[in-house]
Amino acid sequence: MAGQDKPKFKALLKPQFDEADGAVGLNIVLSLESVELLEGSTIVSFPSIIKHTISEHGIRFIDGKGELPTICKALEGTCLSWTVERQTFGEVKLEYSVLPSSDKTPLGLNRDHGGLLGSGLTLIPIPLTGQLYRNIVEWDLGDAPQGTRAVWTFGEGPAAVERVGPASTLSDSVYMVGPIHSNPPTPVSGSISDYYGFYWFGGLPSNIEVIKDMHHSFFLKICDFFEEMPSASNPYRSFVRNTGSRKSFVGTSFTRSHVFDYDNQIAEAEDYDLVRRLAYEMAHNWLGPPVTAGTDWLYEGIKNCLSIYFPFRNRFRPAHYFQATISMLCTRYYTNPLINVPHEELLKLVPTNEYAKELLLARAWAFIVSMDIRTRWLAVGKIMRPVEDLAIKPFSKRRANGEAHGIEEWIQLVEPLLGDETRERYEDMLSGKVILIDVRLFSGAGTHVLKQIDMEILDFGMDRDSFEEGVVKGLRAGSRAEQSGLKEGDRIVRSSYLWRCVDHFNETMKVVVEREGVETEIEYWPRSFEIAKAWQMIKLDEE
Repeated sequence: MAGQDKPKFKALLKPQFDEADGAVGLNIVLSLESVELLEGSTIVSFPSIIKHTISEHGIRFIDGKGELPTICKALEGTCLSWTVERQTFGEVKLEYSVLPSSDKTPLGLNRDHGGLLGSGLTLIPIPLTGQLYRNIVEWDLGDAPQGTRAVWTFGEGPAAVERVGPASTLSDSVYMVGPIHSNPPTPVSGSISDYYGFYWFGGLPSNIEVIKDMHHSFFLKICDFFEEMPSASNPYRSFVRNTGSRKSFVGTSFTRSHVFDYDNQIAEAEDYDLVRRLAYEMAHNWLGPPVTAGTDWLYEGIKNCLSIYFPFRNRFRPAHYFQATISMLCTRYYTNPLINVPHEELLKLVPTNEYAKELLLARAWAFIVSMDIRTRWLAVGKIMRPVEDLAIKPFSKRRANGEAHGIEEWIQLVEPLLGDETRERYEDMLSGKVILIDVRLFSGAGTHVLKQIDMEILDFGMDRDSFEEGVVKGLRAGSRAEQSGLKEGDRIVRSSYLWRCVDHFNETMKVVVEREGVETEIEYWPRSFEIAKAWQMIKLDEE
């Protein structure tokens, strides 16, 4: 068996349960084989997010000589590391317990309908070596209620599942245990469950049920696009988590897996919203963060571009989906209040400004799709989808092979099609110049065009984090938010989805505020009185 010469890095997870048979925590034993470290050497590290689930001194280290003394240190950035205070002997074991996260990070270990779901980033500290390991996950369900299941990204337990790779295989993956429901319903050796699964707790909302039913077929189509054969060595597992009253409509991708968090307002999400999210999720599996740093925006643009094509091209949704998605992405880009901010300045704003985050992704999409449409016209009669075949697919192969696949590689791949215009487009984007898309759109049927339409600029009228923190602050005088009756300091009891207002031009913001003990529902249109020149995709016979 390949990889038998590699040292083992094993995680044994034992869930703990309360009197109602709900999972409330995990006891974990990590075993690290063939460790030879001198005093002062780092043995394991992981993000400081772990402090929300265990204490810095909550890990017991043991090796061949017994108790292994360690010191916990803060590294650069957000990491913690443990260094040994003497030389190690033989196998090293780490014993500790993990409790559900108290914060709101999608990375955390969270409870849902009596089960636990979380990422290894908050569960598993790893050695910072470039070494390959036989990464093993095993579950101890000896004390678990009947019907308990346990799943890791690379397979279902409780028996040991092994994956050869870097130590990050254990951390950059998903762990789930409890009364799990899945599609396929049960694992059967030699079937699709060897390489695929869709998992959740409790009952699924009807709109997510629709996604569940198409998920596997969609996955196979995307595998075909990226020219990959799904198998046990190339699995994909998607996990769904209900965050209850904590507002959430977000997906987080890990190696060969994905977690989608939704809240109790999920009924507000329309079918197209969920299908776009599905297409975006799938593309990430082949077009995740690049080897070269600082170009994540490029891949966000590619994934948003593919989210237009995949559902329509593979007949999961009709032509109207294609039209609606292009119009939605145009709305995101052209009505963003920061549209003219240069790229470097925008990157500085992203950590603290939601408008900047949204523009970064929307601008990246406009950059990619404008090139895509331009090259299609230039390559008429030669190649149908030049950017997809000559740039996107090679990028996915570069990523799979661990090769650089950043913006310079993108430019090199597209230059044979666009010539000097390629770099000119990039420089224009960096300067903040508004990106214009060919109004003719795609050659072929010629049934649709982009039409210039005046649209009001996005403006929530207050600091965006007001909705997260639950209090109106930074209310701008004269804004539609103020005119609706909202007041500085109002306590926000609940509100509708912000992202719906970003994506859907006519969507209104519904806010329930408490003022002097009285709750009041207020509705307003989160748009300014300033007009932007935007574009929407329309049918020619509807002009």
